[in-house]
Amino acid sequence: MLKEEMKKIWRPGILAVLLLFGFVFYTMYLEFYIKYFPNGPEYQGIYQVAVDWVERFGTTLEPEEEAEAAGEIPALESEALGYLSANPVAQKYGLTSYEEYEQFYSRSVLEVEGEMSALMQERYADAMLLSNYLSGEETKNVQGRIYATRLYTQMYELWEQEGVNFKDKDYMERYTPGEYAHAADSFFGADNAWRNIMPPELPEAFSTYFGYLLIWICVSCCLLLSPVPVRDRMRSMRPLQWSSRHGRNILRTQFAAAMLSGAALTTVNILIFGGLFMTHGIQTFFGCRIFSFMHTGFSWINPTFGIWCLLMVLLTYLTAMGISAIAFFLSLHSTNYVAMLLKMIPLVILTAMICPPLLTRLFYYGNSLYQLTSVPGVEGITALLILAAGLVLFALTRRRQKRQELLQG
Repeated sequence: MLKEEMKKIWRPGILAVLLLFGFVFYTMYLEFYIKYFPNGPEYQGIYQVAVDWVERFGTTLEPEEEAEAAGEIPALESEALGYLSANPVAQKYGLTSYEEYEQFYSRSVLEVEGEMSALMQERYADAMLLSNYLSGEETKNVQGRIYATRLYTQMYELWEQEGVNFKDKDYMERYTPGEYAHAADSFFGADNAWRNIMPPELPEAFSTYFGYLLIWICVSCCLLLSPVPVRDRMRSMRPLQWSSRHGRNILRTQFAAAMLSGAALTTVNILIFGGLFMTHGIQTFFGCRIFSFMHTGFSWINPTFGIWCLLMVLLTYLTAMGISAIAFFLSLHSTNYVAMLLKMIPLVILTAMICPPLLTRLFYYGNSLYQLTSVPGVEGITALLILAAGLVLFALTRRRQKRQELLQG
């Protein structure tokens, strides 16, 4: 019977609908993170530098390695000068060093105020041309790499000196005493966990991407599972099912088929869309921990990035299975497709409201659900509650069905 129920769920028509809606959802919400990660020359430079440091130094940056990285800044500036020397715009203004380029850019772009004259507009345009050139593929984003190396070697030295108090007093007062104590104990103890290498945009972008992906996973599970119980009811299949040899256990079999199908569809979505994000080479950071001196923000736990991704996948499965169970319950109590849609719309809206805050900055102080509740680990609790709600609704439905059969008998 399980095989037959699975066949009823996996129909060609609904699969075609899932493919169409999945493509539309991808282009609207997910494609940006595939095309534009890292987003902008500065973040591209940070990502390039972080990859280089992990490949050369390992998952952490020790003091002697930081000194080596800081010592490479003149070489990077010389590389940039080589590109500038061959550039007609740089030759036009007689730029003979990277420092002169930075001064020219500052005067022509950053310090400009009020209405610009024709000469100022020309200098502004030329400065932007040079900036785009030094941030482009032809120069391997040398400007971004210089920016990242300067920023994070300076930040490293500041953390080395100041520890958890690396920010000013007003900034640190944003944290509660418990958060402050946890950060001090977890990241500035004997193991110096703050020395870990992790580009800050990676956990931010990946968790946001997965938050939107979770919306699609839950919606696709609703689309796949909801029509079957309604179709059975509209075709008066229930009396036949209850009178068969399988009897009252048919509901359990249908629920098992729904859960297996939801898990299978979740797996397919994760493999496809997760695989697309993997094309950015994020596996380089699987051994790095999620907290770093590179402005990642504090987190309640500090697993490796690979384990953190697995935790995100686990919460995705828990949430998707819970939503699948709730969708199964709602469709089971719908007399027709219109009634089913009216019940599914609020569920989809609720899913869209919960999923991004659930996974974005997972287990970080900055997670929206944590900010709302001040409960560490609230993300896992929320996912378990969603699953529990679905299972409770199924248990109540099964109990009610048994009573109905006894009364009818």
